[in-house]
Amino acid sequence: MSLSQDQASLLRAVAQFADVARYHGVMPRKLLLSHDEEGAGVLVEQGFAEWATFTYGCGKKMKGLRITPEGERAAGRQADSPAVLDDAGRELALEHLLILQDLRHFCRMPRYRRMMPVKKARHYVECDFEDLVNRGYILKMKLKAAGERSLKGYVISGKGLRALQDAGID
Repeated sequence: MSLSQDQASLLRAVAQFADVARYHGVMPRKLLLSHDEEGAGVLVEQGFAEWATFTYGCGKKMKGLRITPEGERAAGRQADSPAVLDDAGRELALEHLLILQDLRHFCRMPRYRRMMPVKKARHYVECDFEDLVNRGYILKMKLKAAGERSLKGYVISGKGLRALQDAGID
């Protein structure tokens, strides 16, 4: 099914947010107000975008649209383009750095929708993982794709990427 001009414009706008580190590749819902609300629903139904909700350590939530690999192809973008984030990192234990490194690799895999599923996160020491979430190195994420149940997982924050860079782990 082809997209209307408004829907194609919205898809390109969502694709541009894939590289915005501040929003973790998600176009915030408040910025969708300038576009047609039905267009967002059509993009989600056709599998070009998905609803994502981030929960920060302080309890703040951000909901918005995130482009899928199919949407990247439709928008003419290259899949798996890494975003560069600059945020101050802090000293972490080796166990914390290893968790962040694994999480960064999960965030690059389209198979897991560029997040670490909750099931996979259970394999790590719970107190270490929760410590990273509470300190802002890891963000909780909830995705709602068309025709699927909600998917919950974790993504690495800019602070976590900076900590890996400071430690010299690539």
